[in-house]
Amino acid sequence: MQDVPCRRRRFVVDRQLQWSLCAHALALGVFVLAATSLGIFLPLLWDLGSAGAARASAEPAIVMLYMHERFWIVAAVSLALFALGVLRLSHRIAGPLVRFKRDLRLLAAGRLPPPLRTRRRDYLKQEVECLNAAVAGVRERVAAIAAANAEVQRALLGAVDRLPPAAHGALAPAVAAQRAVAERLGAFTETGEIDAGPVPTGRLVAAAEGC
Repeated sequence: MQDVPCRRRRFVVDRQLQWSLCAHALALGVFVLAATSLGIFLPLLWDLGSAGAARASAEPAIVMLYMHERFWIVAAVSLALFALGVLRLSHRIAGPLVRFKRDLRLLAAGRLPPPLRTRRRDYLKQEVECLNAAVAGVRERVAAIAAANAEVQRALLGAVDRLPPAAHGALAPAVAAQRAVAERLGAFTETGEIDAGPVPTGRLVAAAEGC
C-alpha cells in the first residue's frame, strides 16, 4: 500500500455514508450540548426561583443574563466547528472505502486493479493492505494458471505434430478443453492506473460495474 500526499478532488465522496456519520455525530454533539446547558442554567434558574435568593441578592440574575448573552454564540460556533471536524473525519473513512468497493467490483468482474493507494491520514489502512494482498494473490494465481496452460498447449501441439492425421481426432477433446481454459484466462484483464481519476459513487458505481 502506498500513501498519496495529494488531496482528493471532492470532499464528499460517499454522501450516504458521510451524511450518516455526520448526522449521528451531530446528534451526539447536540445531546452533549443540551446536557451541558441544563447543567449550567438549571442551578441558576433554581436560585432565581427561590424566594430567599431573590430577597438576598440579584447575583444569580446577573450571572444568568451574562451567560445567556454569550453561551449560545459559543455553542453555535462550537457546533459548526464540530460539524466540519466530523465531515473531515468521515472523508478519511469514506475515501478509502469508496475505492475499496470499486476494486472489489472490478475483481468480481475479472479485472485486476493496481494496488490501492491511500492518503497519509486515511483510515482503513489495514483493510486496504488486505485487499491489495488479495488482488496480488489472484494475479499470481492467474499468471501461474496461464503458464501451465501454455505448457499444455505446447504439449498438445507437439503431440499433434508427432501423431498421424488419423489420430488427431483423439486429441480434439483435450485441444477444446485447453482453448476453453485460455478463453477463461483471457477474461482476466489489468485495469491500469485508476486512482488518479475521479471515483464515481452511489448509483454511478453500481451502474458502471453492473451491480
